[in-house]
Amino acid sequence: MDRVYLLAVLCGIFLVLQVVNAVSYHFNEHPVSYDAYDQQCGYQLKCCGDRSCPSLHDLGSLEKIALEKALHELLNNDVASTNPNYLMNDADFDGRFHQTKPIQPFEHLGVTRTLTTHKVLEELARKHSCCQLRNLLDGKCYSNVTLPCCKGSEQLYCDPNYPYRSYDGSCNNLQNPTWGRRGNALKHPIAPCYSDLVSKQARSKSGSSLPQNRNLISGLAQVLRERKINFVSDLNMFCVFMSEFMNSDMIGRANKRTKRATSGFRGCRADGSDRTSFVTPLSNPLLVQPDDEYNGPLGVRCLNLSPQEKANDRCEIKHVAERNLESSPFDLSSLYSEKASYDGTGRLVLEQCGATTPIVNSQPITVQFIAIAGLFGNLHNYCVDRASTCLQSPGPVEERCRAFTIGVYQKIIYEQVIPVLFGEEFFNKCDFNCEYNPNVESAVSMAYKSALGRFQHVWIPEYMQYGREGQMQSVPFNVFFHGQERFDCTSVLAGALETPIHIGNLSRASVDKFYTVDETRGTCLPCIDLASNRDAGLCPLVAYKHYIEQLFGDETSCYNTFEDLRDMFSADVVEYFAKRFEHPSDIDLLFGILDRRFVSGGFLPKLVAQATCLEFKRLKCTDRFFYTWNPHLGEGARHLIKVLDFTSLLALFTEMNEVPLNPFFVGSPRVPAGDVRAYLKTLDYLFCHL
Repeated sequence: MDRVYLLAVLCGIFLVLQVVNAVSYHFNEHPVSYDAYDQQCGYQLKCCGDRSCPSLHDLGSLEKIALEKALHELLNNDVASTNPNYLMNDADFDGRFHQTKPIQPFEHLGVTRTLTTHKVLEELARKHSCCQLRNLLDGKCYSNVTLPCCKGSEQLYCDPNYPYRSYDGSCNNLQNPTWGRRGNALKHPIAPCYSDLVSKQARSKSGSSLPQNRNLISGLAQVLRERKINFVSDLNMFCVFMSEFMNSDMIGRANKRTKRATSGFRGCRADGSDRTSFVTPLSNPLLVQPDDEYNGPLGVRCLNLSPQEKANDRCEIKHVAERNLESSPFDLSSLYSEKASYDGTGRLVLEQCGATTPIVNSQPITVQFIAIAGLFGNLHNYCVDRASTCLQSPGPVEERCRAFTIGVYQKIIYEQVIPVLFGEEFFNKCDFNCEYNPNVESAVSMAYKSALGRFQHVWIPEYMQYGREGQMQSVPFNVFFHGQERFDCTSVLAGALETPIHIGNLSRASVDKFYTVDETRGTCLPCIDLASNRDAGLCPLVAYKHYIEQLFGDETSCYNTFEDLRDMFSADVVEYFAKRFEHPSDIDLLFGILDRRFVSGGFLPKLVAQATCLEFKRLKCTDRFFYTWNPHLGEGARHLIKVLDFTSLLALFTEMNEVPLNPFFVGSPRVPAGDVRAYLKTLDYLFCHL
């Protein structure tokens, strides 16, 4: 064992040093297969010392064949998008949950190139040994291998003197104008762990399949429901919806698409009783066992799932990640969209609760989410109404007010939301006191998007408070996804402020009845999270935990038995995993959201907090227009951003008589909304100095 361990250490010592010495929030251009965990724990490395590389002399011919297959598949997908048999509709019990955006004309070439390259990668996986392919994809064989048809890079001109953000995220970085732009790929911190290194889902250490998705989630939910937990958190659902809103701003869900928008591609029969015969590559249904505790008696045997679209528009031969349909920075891109709709005065065209059309039309969405987005839509127009009255107003008023609104939003994230979630000790350890770093790409990681960033989903309760006519009443959580126009915006926000988060288990509202229309049949949110985790090829939990701990300088552990997991999970979760998985190293990264170690004084599990730290630090430090160093913000804007917070927004844009001083906590002390509004009115003159 000592010899094996020493050999493993020698094989990977360069990688370990590279990880430890790296600036923590950087991404490598080529994510490298992560062996440090296996090295430390004495596991034999299959490719240790194998430096062989595949020959690429026939890459051109492979590309030609792959292009033909890609064009044929895209054509078939477009045909399916016009055939009602392939499309979801209101008869489906999760209708509109999987709706797709269209591939815009300027995006079609990139989507075609991505699909072509993916088919080439799959063929390379069939032709070459695992070690050879791994060396190739890790970038150890040849530099910048690209398919012949994709030579060259996009040229994008940026005016360095233009003082405002673009709407698609381009030109945030002047040296690399496409960094952070809509449509770019998410990033893998370490190379994905597909079983074929390209696309086939990971398997257990023994080579067998991992536990079946729905079975695993429903069984875990049942175990957690048996807990006797009396503790109720004072963190509220307002914080959860704000966290989800932030996620939607940094990550845009990119289901596989066609040239036309659809209500979703059907993978299951409309009633969920079985897999449909009309299945395309645009759907990937999940199996439900007949003995499923909840869905079994309902006759549901199938849950719809839309696979995510990859992004490899430059045809690079490397590990590939998914497409992000939003710009990466915190810039309210989900609110403003690519082409904000302004009226003649520069005001946003607002709909329900003050949200814009892209927000209101997105799915799945609750009215609470719409109402939080509406606070910022209303803030933009509040700014325009005041700035437009000034005699001297340099620059377009809509852009000055957009910059100001984004500044308030960013201040709330980094001075209100994150300190609450992290607690003072970890917030200080994370250290957000950086300067703009133009040498790092603004991007979000696959590990956050498909696993650890899903932490809000364990907080979903069965019921939400709704403040109708001044009286609070409990309403099923799922009701708020449909018929949102029925709900009063102030009342849903008032209810979210007084609804504590769910503690200790997975609610039926998320596991069995998510997005239900009839309050009986629904989809399974954690199942979709787990499917996304596996489709993304995310490495096992213990390997990623080791990677994160290396970055933070924490003591690392090996997990040889399930009992070793007690340092991370409670006894009931460990016992359940021991029955379902073959080895601790098989457990999916998603389950890191159940980490029982919480950061001191905060509300996030330690592993989730560490991952969130890296993501939010990267997005701040790579944002050229971040409000604290944006040279184009005037003194009036800076002072207003310093003053405005969620208490102010609730006073200005809701009908609450009293507003909370600590809006993320149930039972927060309150102050009269009129007093807040009166004070803010005295600052109106500052809008002339944005």
